[in-house]
Amino acid sequence: MSRRDVLILSFLCLLLLTPSQLAMARRGVSLVDYRWGTQTEAITVHSGDGIVPLIAFFKVNVEENHTLRPIEAVLKIPSPLKNPNGGQEERIIPGLQFGKDRFEDGEGFYLLFNVEVPTQTPPDRYLFSMNLSYEILDEDGDVVGRGHNTFSFSLEVKGKSSLEINFYGKCIKGESTVLHLSIRNNGIEDIKISSIQLSSSIIRILNPSIQQGTLLPTRGILRYDIGAYVDENVDQDSDKVAIVVYYMSGGRESSISKVFTVPLLEKNEEEEASPSIVVLSDKYMLNAGISNEVTLTIKNVGDEIARKVKLQLSSKDITVLGPSLFDLGDLGIGDSRTLKIRLLPSEDAKSYLLNLQFTYTEKEDNEDVTKQLNTEVGFGRIEEARVVITSLEAVYSSGRVRIKGTLANVGNRAADNINVTVELGPCAGSSTYLGELDDGESTGFSISCKADGSNLSAKLRVVVKYLASPENWKESRREVSVEGISAAKTQPKQEGIEIGIQQAIVWTIAGIIVGLVLGKVIFGRRSEVEVP
Repeated sequence: MSRRDVLILSFLCLLLLTPSQLAMARRGVSLVDYRWGTQTEAITVHSGDGIVPLIAFFKVNVEENHTLRPIEAVLKIPSPLKNPNGGQEERIIPGLQFGKDRFEDGEGFYLLFNVEVPTQTPPDRYLFSMNLSYEILDEDGDVVGRGHNTFSFSLEVKGKSSLEINFYGKCIKGESTVLHLSIRNNGIEDIKISSIQLSSSIIRILNPSIQQGTLLPTRGILRYDIGAYVDENVDQDSDKVAIVVYYMSGGRESSISKVFTVPLLEKNEEEEASPSIVVLSDKYMLNAGISNEVTLTIKNVGDEIARKVKLQLSSKDITVLGPSLFDLGDLGIGDSRTLKIRLLPSEDAKSYLLNLQFTYTEKEDNEDVTKQLNTEVGFGRIEEARVVITSLEAVYSSGRVRIKGTLANVGNRAADNINVTVELGPCAGSSTYLGELDDGESTGFSISCKADGSNLSAKLRVVVKYLASPENWKESRREVSVEGISAAKTQPKQEGIEIGIQQAIVWTIAGIIVGLVLGKVIFGRRSEVEVP
């Protein structure tokens, strides 16, 4: 059979298709979008993020006056990813996720799955498969067809996030409670927290959105108290709280999410009470090699009194200046103590850990039992540029002031947006932009301007402004004497002398002319007398 015959036969087969058969070919649903995240927010997923949301968006394709009803969606999850129960499939009934269960042609809906990303998940793109079964109904609501569509798509899991999220506490039904959130930077560079979002289905989060802009250094820890309320009539014994942290690191925007299970207790439910001590610091960055004052707040967030609390401070890279052992006494429920300590960080470390060892007494079976609790506070080393003016000179000559200088960055970070400005004296207001200067480097600069008696002074001051670290502007100043100013100030007297000399020359020339004229007259008359 020739190629021409094949084409003719194919065309005839297409003509044999009835309109209803063509409509059947386009029935069902199409996958229009998918991602890690929720209906309103996309997230970046890292190894070890735990349970994260996966959302898929669909569009309905049916005949006119027909509707489609999703029946079941099965997501096949590639290993080592898994569902929250440890399996490789996640099944959901679409009708349970949204109130509407029938969709007309062109309408869309979404399905939300939960996928667990274990700690040991290698960074990669993972291929998912989804099967969605459905029924097609006519305008009377009768089922006129059934079918299913299968879709494949891939999503990326990045390497382990440098952020570690912890969330702990419990809620009492019918009462307001405080839950505790901590975020720690385990990476090798500073992180800027943009915002934190919390959501749950039963627990009412009182501060679900935390807008930040806070710089979190390496090993730094941020802690937050999260208000929560649970209705008294809830019959569940736990609820899940999803936390998404948006942040900037290395010039890139990223996010990390994690889901935590929070117990929901009855008011009179018996539970073993115990103290719980947390430590808050007013600083998360320290200057190396110099004394730093730090304020620590020690708080009992548990539901039992901690008696005879003692605190011992120690560190491998920090010297505690002053006492390192403190007797805090009894810490009641919700009580706190504030300590001001002085720390001398080593110049050899990039980050620091301050270890805190608590010993306290609590009641067990009506007897005092001594217990021990260890925690730590992390600090980053302040990495910032420090630009100094190593040399500066200013010279006045021929009606201009010329300024020359040298800058050096003696800090441990590149300085950016360096601008040199004359702040006082000749050329005040003049400036030059130098841009960036790496740590350990130096550079020169020069500024010049016209100068006369109105703006001449013996002193000149230069200020250097620069970005020492993100959102941290610094400046340095230096004054210098202007050479040539003393000679410039005596210039009017020299002009007076020159004027006197010029006048003397004029008078001399005038005297010579007058003398010649008089001589000519005298001697001319004498010659006239002698002629007969």
